[in-house]
Amino acid sequence: MLIRTPVELDELLAQLRIVRGDHQWVEAKTSKERLPTDLWKSLSAFANSSGGIVLLGIDEGRKFAIGGLAEPAKLAADLGALCGRADPPLRPTIDVVAHPDGAVVVALIAPIPRTQQPCHFPDHGPASQSSYIRVGDADMQLTATEIDEMLSLRATNDTSLRPAPDGARLDEQLLVAAFGASDTNRDLHLQRRGLLAATIRPTLAGWLALGERPEDLTALARVACLREPQTGDPFGTQQAGLHVEGRIGVLLDETMTWLASVLATTQVERGGHLVDASDVPREALREALANALMHRSLSAAMDATSVAVRVSEHLVSIVSPGGLHLGVDQQQLGITPISSPRNYALVRLCEQLRTPSGARIVESQASGIARADLACRAEGTAPLLFVVHPARVTVLALRRSLDPAAIERRWPQLARRPDAVRVVALASRIQHLCNNDPATMLHQVPIDAFLVARLLAPHRPEGVVPLLTELTDMHVLVERPLFGRVAWQLAQPAPEPPTSTGARPAGTRVPTQLLAALAANPNGLGVRELTNVGLADSTLRKHLKRALDIGLIASTTDSIHDPHRRYTLTQLGQRQLNR
Repeated sequence: MLIRTPVELDELLAQLRIVRGDHQWVEAKTSKERLPTDLWKSLSAFANSSGGIVLLGIDEGRKFAIGGLAEPAKLAADLGALCGRADPPLRPTIDVVAHPDGAVVVALIAPIPRTQQPCHFPDHGPASQSSYIRVGDADMQLTATEIDEMLSLRATNDTSLRPAPDGARLDEQLLVAAFGASDTNRDLHLQRRGLLAATIRPTLAGWLALGERPEDLTALARVACLREPQTGDPFGTQQAGLHVEGRIGVLLDETMTWLASVLATTQVERGGHLVDASDVPREALREALANALMHRSLSAAMDATSVAVRVSEHLVSIVSPGGLHLGVDQQQLGITPISSPRNYALVRLCEQLRTPSGARIVESQASGIARADLACRAEGTAPLLFVVHPARVTVLALRRSLDPAAIERRWPQLARRPDAVRVVALASRIQHLCNNDPATMLHQVPIDAFLVARLLAPHRPEGVVPLLTELTDMHVLVERPLFGRVAWQLAQPAPEPPTSTGARPAGTRVPTQLLAALAANPNGLGVRELTNVGLADSTLRKHLKRALDIGLIASTTDSIHDPHRRYTLTQLGQRQLNR
């Protein structure tokens, strides 16, 4: 992700012009003579997120034009000194790119290990006041709860072994049913199983799994369920809420029953029999819910927070309080069969217990998401999607199957290629939902090789890269660079299906002949001269605007009405022409 040449800088600026703002991982500042006073917020935000790039000498107000720097070397040194004042100190890679339009300072800010978060700036107050995180293109101050969760990861103790609240008791009948009667050294026996703390009070693990009405004393024994109004509901339908209460086994059974009642159900053929199937595979929902109940944070800061399940028109979301456990890599979820439970005592206990319906609470560690992925592929739905924040993990399940027939109609060249169709169908569904809902969390779900490997389960990330590359070469997908990795999205604009006469509608890609004409005239051409490339005036102006917006060409003046305005090919445009 190093930006060290003018060409690489031009490509990055072209991306910023497309989105017309900073990226999740790019912060551009004018900074002609000195560092911006609020730059420390972006440094903290990048360090506490996934890292990012700081550009000094870029004027966002002028379509990310290069404004130049008075003393680039001094500015680079000042930036390094500012990074050193962070706690923990940041050690960025800082370069000065000598662009023809002016010098630009480029700083690569790596994320700090989660065991050292939150990164903050003591000069601006304690961690509670000077810790930020990156959300979209904004730097957002971390909440007290988020900071507490980050700090809790620095300790390795199992919080499920914390003593339960005063008045908490274990259910004797459940204990005997689960482990049999034990009269000798009973307390020692229960302590070894993680049911009793050293104070002879029940642990949170024991109480939540085998306690007497834990819901009477804590929100940890509740699941907040909400169904939003759906298409076809009567006018005036309101959100329908429900609180499921009880031990973990009860929460699992009754929440799954509620989900079955509110999701669409159809009859499908399985093994020669007709069975009822939900529009989200039951195996996937159960895995997401069980993980939320067992791997949620049980720190004191989260005592009043419940797992939440929400069903909307297009999504089922399951929110687990607390960030991702220290030993878990978000990208590797469902890929690498490594178990690193946050609440070891609770998980170990639940491995031996069953729900009231007789099902195991935990079936086998480190394989649940992979099994859910296989179920989703068999049912034709998208895999579970994960959005991770410092104080919560949200699992998103897209409702209803992906639509391969629509993809084959739109891209006939993909017919009889089910893997390719499935990838494009997922990209199309996510793009459609994002376009129709600016607030959806799907904006935070990158379609990268890890997700595609799960979509095509069983697969490995390295095994799907050739397919993604091929779809890119076919202009069905385009690369979407992220910090430190690459994702893909549907090409914009998506092609229209052929008409009945075989004619294809005009696209909005910049014509090659336009770029070639500018390449042949380094001093630039005006609109009148460019009409010789064979495009109608209105079409020519449309393509000129498109090429300016994405950085393939540059203009000598900002006014579109200036009769002396000329257009020249940028280095990015030359690279596009070469391709």
